[in-house]
Amino acid sequence: MERVILSRELSWPEIKDIHEKNQVELEVFVHGALCVAYSGACLFSSLVGGRSGNRGRCAQPCRLTYTLYHTDEQGKTVAVSKEERHLLSPKDLALITAIPELVDAGVRSLKIEGRMKGPEYVGTVVDTYRRALNRFAAAPNEFQVKTEELKALSTVFNRGLSSGYFLGALGPELMSPDRPNNRGRFIGRVQTYDEKRKRCLIKLEENLSLGDGVEVWVKVGGRVGTIVENLTVDGEQVEQAQAGSEAWFALPKRVKPGDRVFLTSSSILSQKIQQMLRHDYPGSKLPCTMQVTVAPEQPLILTMTALGKEVTVSSLDKAEIAAKHPLTMETLQNHLTRLGDSPFRAESFSADIQGNPMLPFSKLNQVRRDAVDRLSSKILMAHHRAPLDLRIINHREENTTKKQKRSGPSFLTVFAGNLDLLKVALTAGGGKVIFGGESFTPGFRWSAEHLAEAVELARSAQAKAIIALPRITKEREQKAIENYIQTAHRLQPDGFLVSHLGSLEMVRTVSDLPVYANHSLHFFNTHTLKIFANQNLAGFTLSPELKKGEIFALLDQAAFSQIEMELLVFGALELMVSQFCPVGAWAGQKPPASCPRPCQQGRYFLRDRKDIDFPVVVDEYCRFHLLNSRYLSLLTELENLQDKNLSLRLDLRHQSPELAAKVIEVFQGGLSGAITTDQTVLETILDQGLTKGHYYRGVE
Repeated sequence: MERVILSRELSWPEIKDIHEKNQVELEVFVHGALCVAYSGACLFSSLVGGRSGNRGRCAQPCRLTYTLYHTDEQGKTVAVSKEERHLLSPKDLALITAIPELVDAGVRSLKIEGRMKGPEYVGTVVDTYRRALNRFAAAPNEFQVKTEELKALSTVFNRGLSSGYFLGALGPELMSPDRPNNRGRFIGRVQTYDEKRKRCLIKLEENLSLGDGVEVWVKVGGRVGTIVENLTVDGEQVEQAQAGSEAWFALPKRVKPGDRVFLTSSSILSQKIQQMLRHDYPGSKLPCTMQVTVAPEQPLILTMTALGKEVTVSSLDKAEIAAKHPLTMETLQNHLTRLGDSPFRAESFSADIQGNPMLPFSKLNQVRRDAVDRLSSKILMAHHRAPLDLRIINHREENTTKKQKRSGPSFLTVFAGNLDLLKVALTAGGGKVIFGGESFTPGFRWSAEHLAEAVELARSAQAKAIIALPRITKEREQKAIENYIQTAHRLQPDGFLVSHLGSLEMVRTVSDLPVYANHSLHFFNTHTLKIFANQNLAGFTLSPELKKGEIFALLDQAAFSQIEMELLVFGALELMVSQFCPVGAWAGQKPPASCPRPCQQGRYFLRDRKDIDFPVVVDEYCRFHLLNSRYLSLLTELENLQDKNLSLRLDLRHQSPELAAKVIEVFQGGLSGAITTDQTVLETILDQGLTKGHYYRGVE
């Protein structure tokens, strides 16, 4: 790998530390929409809407309204936020003022989120950052972002702008709870409204032009938007009203004095972008130099240079001696620098004309076209890659992908969130247990003592013990996790469960124990296993986004015959993992550094506009985990899974010991055929509905 795109949750010191320990180029998001969840750690859209964010199809349910509720130790439920708000909708990222810090951190590439955005947005943002970078390169010690640049960025689509996590976790200030779409830029307040003429008077704090898009935030009834027409100041129509003036413009709906007015689109910016879209826009062209030599009885010679590459082209015919109209400097420049929709613009032109030469204009144009084609090819050649022969690749895959019926008794694996749950699992006779990683039990942590006790309990029960690592490990947590791995290694468990690539590398550095890969590494196909071929994986967990047919197709692959395959058959699936904690932000009203940890007192959940409740849990790293409203259960599918030599995982980290014991008993009976596999048994125990996730419906 030549370059990696870092997580958007990293801070300046963390990025700098990564740079100092690696040679690979670093790319960092600097502008655009922020996901509230860690990338790749979100199944929210997938499970509630059937459209997977991991496949670029996110429906953005996080941008909808929610109410945060708290259930205290006495079971009383109260609303933390008094009304539905966009509690999971972050402001947009803007790091233009942090360019010096980005450079200092060793960042090589700035990434701008422009997918599904219009030309006005993309053109304005890219142009603004490009100009700022150029100024920084020219005079780093004098670098400042211009006021008009900040105004331009806040005029195009934005939900409010923030520094994200780059300058430290912001807590509530990271979010835009009152608005999930374009906010625009504040430009003034309403003075009065003329009901009869449908016109609004505004006291301007910034300029306003004909054709601008504005939106008035009314106190009751939401928003009133329009495109500015009939703009007048002091009774005279104007094309632009200046800051400080009072201006009238047409507005179809009634607003009130004091209502705030926001600029949501700029006609001036739009005109600028339209110029940028033209083929002859100079800013989109590569500057080139052109040198011409021409003389009678000799071919015309054109040398063209750009980006350090040079080509020389000669006319096919020799120049003649002109009888009336010899070639002049002006004629040559007019025809040879007419570069039209080519990727070049002539920055300089020189001509050495000897005697009185003459060539038809068509010959001049042909020389220009040949030079453009050759120079383009020469520049692109450095980036040329030979095309892959897919016939050879497919033939090779057919020869290596063989079918082999997977068979053997399947067994239950329990993922326990604390020692009490672990004891329940072992008492029930579980042959394999997973424990460790994050803790979701208030007051409990997987300390060295707890890990040691857990391993000893598993050994006494003759069960396989797998120690899990946290789902996410940030750079600042690396030392603590390395110590955790070393402690775990000394206990000699039967393996580690890792959930991301960093954990895999850290384990391999200090331990030769077996490694099991969690579903968060996205095992969808045989190619995934090939990537990890040199890591000697002992087993992996299939993605919960796979449907039945896809699962069974993988089970019969010969490549998987010697590796343990695990399938999640019960548990509260994590819809997202986020560095932003809504409990700390909205219940504690504090950023993480000063959060009073209200998450330790009682339970929390988010209720959506359809009165569906999503449990919220927070781990010891202050990361927020949103759980699905319904537990996943494949109890009714056990008959088809029992002879596939599968590890069937029961994720019981979020259950009480009493409920966990009942769930294990039901699945043990279902797997052995001793009891019915009717889902209603579980629904009665859990007092809630269940889901089969994507097992039948699949995902887009």
